[in-house]
Amino acid sequence: MYPEIIPRLPRRRCGQRGHGPIIRIAASCRRFFFGCHALRILPLVLACLSFMACSTGDDGPDIPVFDVHFVVLSGKPHINDAVDTETAVNEIDILNRYFVAEDRQPLVRFRFKALHTFEEIQDTSCEFIRIGDFTGEYSSGYWRDLFNACPDPRVVDPSAINCYIVDSYSAGKGFAEKDSHGVNNANKPYILLDWERLNHTIQSPEEHEMGHAFGLGHECAPGAGIETSTNIMASRECGKGSGGRRDIGFNRKQVRIIKQNAAIMRKKLDRK
Repeated sequence: MYPEIIPRLPRRRCGQRGHGPIIRIAASCRRFFFGCHALRILPLVLACLSFMACSTGDDGPDIPVFDVHFVVLSGKPHINDAVDTETAVNEIDILNRYFVAEDRQPLVRFRFKALHTFEEIQDTSCEFIRIGDFTGEYSSGYWRDLFNACPDPRVVDPSAINCYIVDSYSAGKGFAEKDSHGVNNANKPYILLDWERLNHTIQSPEEHEMGHAFGLGHECAPGAGIETSTNIMASRECGKGSGGRRDIGFNRKQVRIIKQNAAIMRKKLDRK
């Protein structure tokens, strides 16, 4: 019914793409130079080719990198058991794969910084942690104010994008609710991700909520069904159809907003 669950993604390494041609060139060189003195310089040639492959990869110097700090705010044991460092690193891999423009080019990069479990932060004075298992109506402004008032770096890391694992609730669905939220917060962003949406389940939640964190609103997708390919920020909120699969990258207007806010965000986070 929903988009596929993405398995643990391997970390990309410098020169990962482009090594195939290098290997083919190496094989050709060995055949051509076998028995010749020129073979002695082959390691130097290959080193140069490998350097060029690394230098021309997707991760250029102009792509900003953002640390992400994960905190489990739900106190439920089964949720804390389900979220460990490997889970958090996998979320980073998902973001780096899918938080992209329509041409699949990356706009920013994300890097795992830390994970704090509920047990590690339950003694905090920050009221913000109550959102983890909150049974009232969600109010963005109320929780934003509590987030900004929290002085505990275990809960709110001032130099990172904070990603909170919660158990969402609604009057109609109880804790079967899976709503998640991304908040730009004047470019001091955070994300509230329902634990059942980890691992890229249910309409591409990681990149969608991160889009909100970078200042994007929803996009209308008239007539879209749950299996329709749509923009990452598509939503049924418009009342014209489902949000769809949210598997099409950000459009030009969205890319411009992300880049503008990323520059401001980088300065604010670096200042801490």
